[in-house]
Amino acid sequence: MFQLRPGSLAMVIGAQTPAGRGNIGKSVELFGLFQPGETFLNPVNGVMTRMPLTMPQPLWLVTGDVVAFDGQSGFAFVRAGHLMPLQPDSLPEEMHCREAC
Repeated sequence: MFQLRPGSLAMVIGAQTPAGRGNIGKSVELFGLFQPGETFLNPVNGVMTRMPLTMPQPLWLVTGDVVAFDGQSGFAFVRAGHLMPLQPDSLPEEMHCREAC
């Protein structure tokens, strides 16, 4: 099964904003999933950021060769539905055996 979780890689497959559409097809690292009203330190620009309370759903902060809605580079905020995980959570048992045996 593939899951979105901090530290894993994903591909941007959709966007709501014109800036976000430029990120489609890019590989990103997932930093964290942030809820409306949550405050956190952006790892790219070092700015304390508060997600708007009016935001309809949580957004992932992703890092990589992407651009945010306001034109800042190196990070973006993306809906979970616009991300496709690139790595499996775990390999099936037979894969572990094939690699180890």
